[in-house]
Amino acid sequence: MKQFVLVAGFDYEFTGVDFRQLCENRRKRIITANKAREELRFTILDFRAGETVEIAVTYPGGVKQEAKKQTATFRPVGRSSYHTVTAPDGTTHVRFKPGQFDTLSILDMYGAVVAIGTNAPGTLAELSVFSHAWAGGPILVNSDNDRSVVVPAPPSIGGGGGTVTVALGSTTLRDPDDRDPRVELDFVPPTMDAGDRALFAKAFAKDALVWLWGCQATEAVHNVLNRLERSKEYRITGLGDEDEVTLTNLAPKSVDFLEAVLLPLLKATFPKPRSTVTLKFKFVKFFACAANRMSYAAHIADVAKVETRAAPMGTGANYDGGALPLMHVDPVYAAHFTFYRNYLNRKFDPDGRNYMIFVPGEGCAKPKKTTP
Repeated sequence: MKQFVLVAGFDYEFTGVDFRQLCENRRKRIITANKAREELRFTILDFRAGETVEIAVTYPGGVKQEAKKQTATFRPVGRSSYHTVTAPDGTTHVRFKPGQFDTLSILDMYGAVVAIGTNAPGTLAELSVFSHAWAGGPILVNSDNDRSVVVPAPPSIGGGGGTVTVALGSTTLRDPDDRDPRVELDFVPPTMDAGDRALFAKAFAKDALVWLWGCQATEAVHNVLNRLERSKEYRITGLGDEDEVTLTNLAPKSVDFLEAVLLPLLKATFPKPRSTVTLKFKFVKFFACAANRMSYAAHIADVAKVETRAAPMGTGANYDGGALPLMHVDPVYAAHFTFYRNYLNRKFDPDGRNYMIFVPGEGCAKPKKTTP
């Protein structure tokens, strides 16, 4: 029996998108494409409804039948699950309230995959996550990894009845009220040890996919690529590694990120004015490759040991129209797609949705040490 794990995050931006419906649309498309009438099992994790549902699709006598059952319940997520916080720069943001330990978590997704690896290895055909997202992975509820946890105050503190904040410090322990994925914490102990990682990988069929349907619209990467593509030296093909390109009008955060990635290679900071940088093209290529390697998509591809489809770094996803809509990476980023294809040899999904393919274990060749 082929298995599918479909995850529906919560629309914390309150724009009206129903990620559970996108999961259902994906499920219906998979069933329609199942011309061989193989038995299928879908596990849907719905953060808004607070439930895990299993749907078995069978074909007794050649007639399709579906059997649905709820396998777990959690606290639903809604507007009351959020509050507004003020950042150090004075901007305000909607965040998931701390202390909601009984809602679904990214750990439940990992657990569903590990269970398949334990009980039915090699049967998971697809893990799909429909949600808002960023380079750090799917944003399932928009919680904080603030390295502290809010817990009920014990009676010894003011008679109890309130809460107390406990600092976790700098460890690999996940923040217990953080429900979203964290690249630096999720695939190492105590969240996943070697045995967990082995079972996670064993769940997947050889031709399985991980599909992350949200954005990776990291502004710093988009800005660097945009300035590259607008530079007078840039060509969509044929630019050599030793050719120099000048990037102008770089945003401060973009040049800071570019410098941070390249500093170990260049051994020097960028001179002023930092909004204009001249580099050999090989260093821009390495920056783009390295930025994608830092992403959650690359990390989960490595752990699952299967191809992962996700938006290229610096691009954003949008919603389909028409029947059974899903998502796609917005064609407005077409110049970025061309750069990734022509200069980093990256392939994209055959469905034409503009999702880049992250290959397990794929690295970035470091340019030889030279002057910029």
